[in-house]
Amino acid sequence: MVHLRRFAAAAVACAALALGIGGTANAAAPAAGAPAAHQAVTRTAPSAPAGVQNLGPTATSPYTSPGSTAGHVTPGQTYTCEYLNLCELVWDPTTANWELFKQDPCNRYYVYYWDGGGYYINNQTSGTVSSFYGSSGNTLWTDASPTSQTYADWTPVYSLRNC
Repeated sequence: MVHLRRFAAAAVACAALALGIGGTANAAAPAAGAPAAHQAVTRTAPSAPAGVQNLGPTATSPYTSPGSTAGHVTPGQTYTCEYLNLCELVWDPTTANWELFKQDPCNRYYVYYWDGGGYYINNQTSGTVSSFYGSSGNTLWTDASPTSQTYADWTPVYSLRNC
């Protein structure tokens, strides 16, 4: 059932891209000599979620559309979320590691195979609201508090917007 709803979300994303809906907007670059608060944030990846296993080739890695910067982080390893990014940790059952996604502002990203619990950091300009949406486009939650590593249940999330 999860795969069917992910397929439906993919079809909606493709249609939106074909119609030019949900395009990007250009965000201003930070000024030279920006205040110290406008820096990259380094955090430690949490332990693996309880009860997970490495499913290897029988599973699918999480991903986004449009694509975003991604890489793997082992549990307990430090990682960095650059300023002006929304960063998410999503468990990747194919590698038994966290998949770290980093999105530049301001775009709508559709997410696939983001199942179970994970984390995010909203390291954008003060007051920038990130929104997380369900299958019908309904807002599940928003976050405007930058730099904290916040728990999220990714299972109901179909897309997000980081502006």
